[in-house]
Amino acid sequence: MLYRLCSAILLLVAGSVLRANPPVKSTPQLDSTPVGASSSVAFSGVKYVNKGLVGVGVVSASARDERGDTLGSFSSFKVDPLTWHRNADGSYAGVLYVLPDRGYNVAGLVDYAARLQRFEIVFTPDYTTHAVGQTQLKLNFKGTTVFTDFNGNVTTGLNPTSDALGDRPHLPTHKGKLTVDAEGLALRSDGTFYVSEEYGCTIYHFDRAGKMMGLITPVPALLPKFTDDSGFSGFTTEHHATKSQTGGRRANQGLEALDVTPDGHHLVAMLQSATHQDTIGNQDFNRAYTRLFVYNISKDSTPAKPAGHYLVELPVVNGKGKGGAPNKTAAQSELVALSSHTFLVLTRDSNGNGSGRSDYDAGAAATGYAHHPHVYKNVALVDITGATNLAGTVYESTYAPAVRGGTTAAVPLDLSPVSGIVAAKTIDFVNLLNIRQLARFGLNLNVLGESGASAARAAGHAVKAMDENSLAEKWEALCLVPCLDPASPDDYFLLVGNDNDFVTHDGMMVGAAYDGIIKTPGAETVENHNRVLVYRVTLPGYTARLEAGSRGK
Repeated sequence: MLYRLCSAILLLVAGSVLRANPPVKSTPQLDSTPVGASSSVAFSGVKYVNKGLVGVGVVSASARDERGDTLGSFSSFKVDPLTWHRNADGSYAGVLYVLPDRGYNVAGLVDYAARLQRFEIVFTPDYTTHAVGQTQLKLNFKGTTVFTDFNGNVTTGLNPTSDALGDRPHLPTHKGKLTVDAEGLALRSDGTFYVSEEYGCTIYHFDRAGKMMGLITPVPALLPKFTDDSGFSGFTTEHHATKSQTGGRRANQGLEALDVTPDGHHLVAMLQSATHQDTIGNQDFNRAYTRLFVYNISKDSTPAKPAGHYLVELPVVNGKGKGGAPNKTAAQSELVALSSHTFLVLTRDSNGNGSGRSDYDAGAAATGYAHHPHVYKNVALVDITGATNLAGTVYESTYAPAVRGGTTAAVPLDLSPVSGIVAAKTIDFVNLLNIRQLARFGLNLNVLGESGASAARAAGHAVKAMDENSLAEKWEALCLVPCLDPASPDDYFLLVGNDNDFVTHDGMMVGAAYDGIIKTPGAETVENHNRVLVYRVTLPGYTARLEAGSRGK
């Protein structure tokens, strides 16, 4: 069931829970829960429990896929429910489908064909409290499925140069090829699957073999709009074009998250951050009210319009972690639908290995002398019950702003929905920044490059540089599988994966070798492996789908 704001009483109840403006995370938000202990939050009348990190898995950053390209990144992933089972020895096994984005593009966009990677996984949770390695989740690569359009043509990762494919309008294309920056993956019980992407804010429906069956084009409010004198149109993300944009989805902030509800009736998609018209003054810290869409797929697999359309509040951060006013929005990177109204949403800062921000700050003792420490990486709970449904309103059919506020960063931030609109409720749930739990598996929060660490040591500070076990910048994949534990029927494993942007010293992309490691002082990166963190959580009322057909090879 989809929820609307039905009465003044409901509005008052929701308003008593909601903040007037986005939460500001201006210092590192570290979780102090000890190893072996649990934490919990009460949300919408339900107690959700985080029982902690119980396993880690790693795929080498230099691994190759079936086409010979570097295999990363984990922009989204889902376990096929039909394959998930518990073995006699207490381990678990299943098939994991992984969605990379548009290929290695640090040196420029490439003609990367969108694809799905398949892994067979075996997971043996570790419930001890002593130090262990990162071998609990084993990922065995099995194959690649390339996506094709209605005519059997592969897609590309290159910048869109037109906005139609044949007689199909509002589609990002480059010289006749669909341009796809794949970010969200959702599985259907019939073996087909959906993929959402960033260029056109489009959702594609594919059959088991990766051939396109249908699509959902964005609502008018998401279509990019540019100034009349700019000469730009369509879905281009060319740098000068983004400076002239006045409405629609922001470049590289499209439909980042996607999932099908447990009953299989609804498809849920979410923008990475606010639309251009909802970003007051075009300031990064004002991107905090993103849009979430709910499509009814019970009768039509690709409906023309959403049944639900809501604002969701994201935190804002001070990227230097030194307190004070925010300068960034902690954009969301993935969601899992617990029901048609409650979701897990992965939201994060942009600091860590891969960011190119590894510089030293002599005055930042509290953050390990890092100029850009890890500040906020969290899986939040979101509930749209009581939120205003914008479906069919001017906020969907035009570029009317649904958000108001000032253009000056402050605490609290002057940003809120316009009068009459209530955003969804949110609360932090699983904090990835737990130093002790990460350290048990050999992981750390080091962000200084070797040049910065050397400068710190020269000044008499005991600081370690980033290494291959340092937490990555981007965490973008999220999925749930049941623990199949009769004693704890509401317990699930929450898998969280990183997007390493294909960064490796030994890369291969579209037939060309590359070294993606940055060695510039203050901007260093190190080998950025694909990594999966596995948490055990209690989710009362959630029932995972235990049926789905195999897809791909």
